[in-house]
Amino acid sequence: MLDITENILRDESFKVAVTSLQKRAERQLDYDRLVDVFVETDLFTRSRSTDTQLILGRRGTGKTHMIKVFAFKQKLQGDYILMIDCTQLGSGISSIRDLDEYETAGKYFTGFLNPIGTDLLDAVIKMENPEKTKQDRLFNKIASLSSFIEINDKLGKSTFNYRQITDSLNQILNDLGISRLFILIDEWAQIPVASQPIFAEFLKRSVLPVHKISLKIVAVNYQCEFFKTVSGQPIGIQRGADLTDVLEIDTYLIYDVKRDQVVKFFGHVLYNHLGAELEWNLNESADEKISRVESLFTQSGAFLQLVRAAEGNCRDFLCIFARAYFDGFLHTANAKRISISNIESAAASWFDSEKQSNIKVEPRVQNALTHIFEKVIRGYKSRTFMVEMSKADHPVLLRLLNERVIHKINVVYAHKTNPGVRYELFTLDFGAYVRFKGTENEPQDPIETSEIRKEDAKFMVPIDDKRSVRRIVFDPDTLDAKEEQLLLQLY
Repeated sequence: MLDITENILRDESFKVAVTSLQKRAERQLDYDRLVDVFVETDLFTRSRSTDTQLILGRRGTGKTHMIKVFAFKQKLQGDYILMIDCTQLGSGISSIRDLDEYETAGKYFTGFLNPIGTDLLDAVIKMENPEKTKQDRLFNKIASLSSFIEINDKLGKSTFNYRQITDSLNQILNDLGISRLFILIDEWAQIPVASQPIFAEFLKRSVLPVHKISLKIVAVNYQCEFFKTVSGQPIGIQRGADLTDVLEIDTYLIYDVKRDQVVKFFGHVLYNHLGAELEWNLNESADEKISRVESLFTQSGAFLQLVRAAEGNCRDFLCIFARAYFDGFLHTANAKRISISNIESAAASWFDSEKQSNIKVEPRVQNALTHIFEKVIRGYKSRTFMVEMSKADHPVLLRLLNERVIHKINVVYAHKTNPGVRYELFTLDFGAYVRFKGTENEPQDPIETSEIRKEDAKFMVPIDDKRSVRRIVFDPDTLDAKEEQLLLQLY
């Protein structure tokens, strides 16, 4: 059995293994390695249905990793898989001026159909002893996929002949004997936002009606728009109607809501990623993996702080660990294991360099963050606040969410003063919050984690007392006021 000790932490091979943690899934070409380190959850189980699904999550939550493992495993079962990266669909479009959103969406959709035709053409070429008439029919149908253009008189915009595309796809799949085609659309956010609902409309009318095709759309939360109304006409894909199953990765790994599950998940993630480089046994039991990962840290609370610092984001988790190891542990000569202070310093540094730095040139967004610092943390000694549900999609909040400066907790609250109003819960990033430790603004709320020893608790960032959270309301609409006023109200 492998013994993880302080000697391993200073070994050159361990340094190399930690360096490898920061690789992104889209840059990893070794599918076997992606499968080896992947940690399955019930979200992954749900993704393996034949339903058309939307997979949502902010950058770094593991969407691309999950969909690549999905593709690998479905291929082993004999399914036909086609992955389309929207980053590549827009090649050359940005250089074309004066394109409106309909023309832009049309360019992207043509770019979407082209790789489908190319891939299916390869399948035709590889057919063994095909009938001449069938092969000719397939060639003609594939060649015509992106050439069906007509004019929609109501909107006066170019659009596609949806029925002909649907009929062609049905005929091609039948002739090739393909019973299930999974089309995995990644990087949806690369499509210009104004064109996204129109592109979605093209998909809904031409691809969704093909019963042998299952779409899996991978998109970044807070950067995507799938539906809108134009001149009273609905355009795009509606959640609940066209998409009955939406996988929300952002709300799945919230420590405050699912502590045991989240700790176990991230313990497996760290063990698998390190173990894949260090040739550890990746088939160890779940308890053994957690135990060995925790042995890398000075105390149980240190690993829990790392889990909390990640805020449910896999990439942030691995990068904060790497920074704690290289910038903290290795720079402390007498250190034997990674400490709470290493984790908290790394989280603060990661927040400054990778999150807050992205909004520094946006005065309105930075102003909102400053008010949250002043009124929530310094004023109420908390990092969590409420926003009316009707205002939760305010552009400033969405911008802060997108950069992972704040996070949404999947909880809806009511307030006794306003019983008819519902509130959503937001929390400031852990990395921003730790800077207030040791100051007069440090919250005094008790640690609500029964798994932590009492002697560890005094070193940790407290978890907010939800009773006090119910009193803190942030109103983003006041950002538009002409005169400066308090953005927070205490009921």
